[in-house]
Amino acid sequence: MEYGLKIKNGKIYCNDIEQDMSSVADSCRVDARVVKSAVENIERDPHLCRIFSKLKSTLHLGLVAPELGFGEIVVEPFDAKDSGIIYWVAETMWRNGISIRQAIGDDPDFTYNAKLYVITDSPIPPNVIPEIKKSEKIKGVTIY
Repeated sequence: MEYGLKIKNGKIYCNDIEQDMSSVADSCRVDARVVKSAVENIERDPHLCRIFSKLKSTLHLGLVAPELGFGEIVVEPFDAKDSGIIYWVAETMWRNGISIRQAIGDDPDFTYNAKLYVITDSPIPPNVIPEIKKSEKIKGVTIY
């Protein structure tokens, strides 16, 4: 699920690009038969099939933000399930005249120590960090 790999008609796709089962197996460091069995098990289970047939890979600009002239901050909350974290960060950016291009949050049910990644149209001034950290819900902020 993390990579957005879709299962459809016994095949694995990254968006609309079919993935070779052997390559997926190599990446997972398992035998290709394990991958084939996993695909078959997913397709046999109607609930899993409905989920895995709709997944989509998503572009994460954070890894290339500096090369594109963008800014990125990584926000580490105390509890990623708390409400208002994205609101607080977005409002702080708005107050400082910083436009958000993309925001991606790890799912706290699937990721230990889930974080929020915020990509901005321009590099982020360091004075924004203390403002974001004023929230009692935010443990740490890093600018890239």
